[in-house]
Amino acid sequence: MSRFTRVLAVLYETLRLFPTVTYIPKVAAQDTTLTVRNVDGGETTFPVPSGTEINIHVPGLHYNPRYWKEPHKFIPDRFLGDWPKDAFIPFGQGARACLGKRFFEIEGIAVLTMLVSRYKIEVKEEPAFALETFEERYARITAFNQGLTTSSLRVPLVFKRR
Repeated sequence: MSRFTRVLAVLYETLRLFPTVTYIPKVAAQDTTLTVRNVDGGETTFPVPSGTEINIHVPGLHYNPRYWKEPHKFIPDRFLGDWPKDAFIPFGQGARACLGKRFFEIEGIAVLTMLVSRYKIEVKEEPAFALETFEERYARITAFNQGLTTSSLRVPLVFKRR
């Protein structure tokens, strides 16, 4: 499995763009401060008392141009080199991170590899969308609902046996 780095990069990039969980709840264990930087470079410091509930907005981090070049584009190669590990948290971070991360990696590599090796996957041709551009098609098939979890609106794919 360690040799399937390209497949894992595709899975990671998919999770960066479409994280399954949009918020990660945390509680401050002790009094601290939180410093945030705005787009103009200015900083604001907020006191965070012990017991304060904080929600980490996962898409906000995954789409942040400070960490990701062209954050709205699907570029799996960004995960083949050195990438900002603290800015990619689809499984959470630290001691309370998802226990299923490694299972996902192994199972995801196996399933995606098997699907791509056995099927040619295409976007279904529909007369209503015959004149759309590549960008319009991309936007249509990658549209999603964002709530507690992320879910696709419609993914019109056709799987043809190789």
